[in-house]
Amino acid sequence: MRSFTFFFLVGLYTSVSAQTVMHEVVNNLNKGNFNKVYRCFDERMKETIKKDQLEEVWKQLTANSGKYIAIDDIKIEDIDDGIKESGTLRFEGVAVKMLLSQNSKKKISGLYVTQLGYQLASYAKELSTGKKYIDFKSDTLTLSGELVIPIDCNNCPVAVLVHGSGPNDKDETIGPNKVFYDLAMGLARNGVATFRYDKRFRIYPNLMTQQFDLYDETIDDAIAALTALQEDTSLSFGKYTMLGHSLGAYALPLIADSLDSKLDAAILFSANARRLEDLIEHQMNYLTNFDGEITDEEEEIIINNTARAQNIRDGNYTDSTSAEVLLAYWPGTFWKSIGSYDPVEMVKHNDSLPFLILQGEKDYQITMTDFAIWKDAVSTKPNVTMQSFPGLTHLFTPTDAERGSPQDYFAPNNVSEEVINVIAEWLNGL
Repeated sequence: MRSFTFFFLVGLYTSVSAQTVMHEVVNNLNKGNFNKVYRCFDERMKETIKKDQLEEVWKQLTANSGKYIAIDDIKIEDIDDGIKESGTLRFEGVAVKMLLSQNSKKKISGLYVTQLGYQLASYAKELSTGKKYIDFKSDTLTLSGELVIPIDCNNCPVAVLVHGSGPNDKDETIGPNKVFYDLAMGLARNGVATFRYDKRFRIYPNLMTQQFDLYDETIDDAIAALTALQEDTSLSFGKYTMLGHSLGAYALPLIADSLDSKLDAAILFSANARRLEDLIEHQMNYLTNFDGEITDEEEEIIINNTARAQNIRDGNYTDSTSAEVLLAYWPGTFWKSIGSYDPVEMVKHNDSLPFLILQGEKDYQITMTDFAIWKDAVSTKPNVTMQSFPGLTHLFTPTDAERGSPQDYFAPNNVSEEVINVIAEWLNGL
């Protein structure tokens, strides 16, 4: 998604109260009433911005962000010559911040819109840490990572953070949220070191256009990252662990099996128990039915992806089949690589490695259905600890929404401190 920032000034009708200025401007722009807004400009603004420019700005915003939904969190503040309003505009694909000022003549003196940015978590403020930047090799590729070490680390545990799907950066940035950065800071405050790295698809995006498997996308790089830490003679940690999120959690039982005694513990941070094709089909049905209506476009998506999911189940593809005719961005080689893989069975038969399985109860991507499957299969094992958290999303950020949706990711939020404390206490107690 392209980033955007624009600035324009408008005037509004004298009959509109201060509390509804932002609503009136946005509603008129959304309805295409650009001339109505333009007629309310003062003379200076009519010289600065034309109606067609105003229209172009709004159309660019909706093209980047999707359909406009609503304004939330409007705040009003008195200023010397009027008022200042701020609010969050929610679109289908992103949330943006709007700032508006109105003078004493009921004319708008400023309107600024920008994409929301990351906000530092309270547990990360005034935090001192040690840092070391490490380049390491995975196969023939050079990857870069950042080690964050608590100031008082004395043989403290370290966790390698393993990303979810897609070309993630080391912070696992999703909209204005940074899941892995939050974890790194929160765990450092609790005496746990972390190593996070840019995913190979982030640094070498052309690799996503080729055939690849789960080892290429996730497993090989995670193992290489851990190996780099263990072979660095300048470092010494008490326990070497991994935390995998989403696809990283799905792959983690296989990573643990590959590492054997080199790994001391594994944290599954929202781990699907169902097969990926079943999970994707669930997500598609959930989102297309979310508003209770299915458009013709959504119906076509359902038909196409249902057929693709069934082709994967039936094995109607080869290791050279393009991702374009399968699901997500995963090509035939990827689907072949996970054909017989069952992470639940792998944990079930692992009696030695400590596992911590965590789940947000408002996660619509990997749901409590998955958590229940894990619970039925492994919760009684002495080496497995499980916990779910009410009101938390797939990113382990809090939401007040009745039902989880992509909207949960578009406003700045932080990983729950409760979750971080649970992880830290478990790791420090190993």
